[in-house]
Amino acid sequence: MIKLKKQIKESFFNPVLHFLPLLLFLVVDELWGMDIAWKVAFPVAFSIVIYIYFRYNQIFIWNLVFTFMFMGIGIFASLASLLPLPMLFQGVEDKLVVLAFVILFLLFRKQIQRLILQIVPRLIPMSNNFNELYRAFWAMFFVLLVYISSNLMLRVLAPANYSVYFQVLQAIFIGIILTLSVFEVVRVYIIRSKLVSEEWWPIVSEQGKIIGSIQHLTSLSDEKKYMHPIVRVILVDKGMIFMQKRSAEDLIFPGFWDTAISNHVRVGETIEQCIDRTTEERYALKGVKYMYLSNYISETPKEHQYAFLFVSCQLTEINPNPTFIELTKWWTQQQIEENLDKGIFTENFKIEYDLLQRSGLLETGKCNCNCKLKEVIYQQPSGGK
Repeated sequence: MIKLKKQIKESFFNPVLHFLPLLLFLVVDELWGMDIAWKVAFPVAFSIVIYIYFRYNQIFIWNLVFTFMFMGIGIFASLASLLPLPMLFQGVEDKLVVLAFVILFLLFRKQIQRLILQIVPRLIPMSNNFNELYRAFWAMFFVLLVYISSNLMLRVLAPANYSVYFQVLQAIFIGIILTLSVFEVVRVYIIRSKLVSEEWWPIVSEQGKIIGSIQHLTSLSDEKKYMHPIVRVILVDKGMIFMQKRSAEDLIFPGFWDTAISNHVRVGETIEQCIDRTTEERYALKGVKYMYLSNYISETPKEHQYAFLFVSCQLTEINPNPTFIELTKWWTQQQIEENLDKGIFTENFKIEYDLLQRSGLLETGKCNCNCKLKEVIYQQPSGGK
């Protein structure tokens, strides 16, 4: 659970931490000037970088990129204050520079995103971080645009009373920044709390090693197909195969006949634990003995699957749970072969049926060992999720 929480924090990072040095720079400059603004913003930026390096090292490069970018914006803002600008724009030079960078960032969003993905380790899905970042940029764009426009209008329409109105405008500007920052912190905290209670799947490489994790509904709705580990257990008896018909609401194989026991491995769960959980919750089976047969990679319309395939011949009474199982049936080899090309079986089962036939287990029925899986269970690399 600790690793999952850390994964959620990294894949749904609070954008306020990215923007905090820049926000402090703008607010302090507004109140006490550029020199004090640098003395406050720079130590805060350095402290955040160190904090992320030790607490969320997987997104350290991600944070470092934006820290350098915001420091660059601060340097340009400082230089802009030295330029001989018209009286109308004096006092808002730094805001104009930040607004220009924000506009450029929003205009070249896709190009910047591709560039960042080339330098950020692809250990975790970054879609949430990108979305949150751009939400924050849009919020900054509107706040700065309104503030600068209001400031310029006061200079033109009420030059005599500008200082009085400016103090009110300044207070509103600072209040909005603080309010939005607090709101974002609370919002991200609530979202993270909800994500912890949802189901998360590991993301694995083609060698079966964990390289990240993702919330399962996000994975199935993402344009990119991630590879997830799954367990598959074929139940055989007297040359027949026990199968399930997936419901019409199934996200991956709606209405297809499939291997009886099939499920995604959850984050922090072993292969054995996943099999035990699935057999118990779906068929009220406990202590099922199974034998490792093979592993293979398949592709569905929504994901890639790294399948660990097992066979079980020692069965007690099977009680399908109607919550998960719509229909079950024992199929003979003849019935399967007569319908194999009629589009009623999942592609996974077709692969598994071929492997099962070649193994000879349908004829012998000898699969009474409980394999330790020492050579087939993927191992989590050090420092991984």
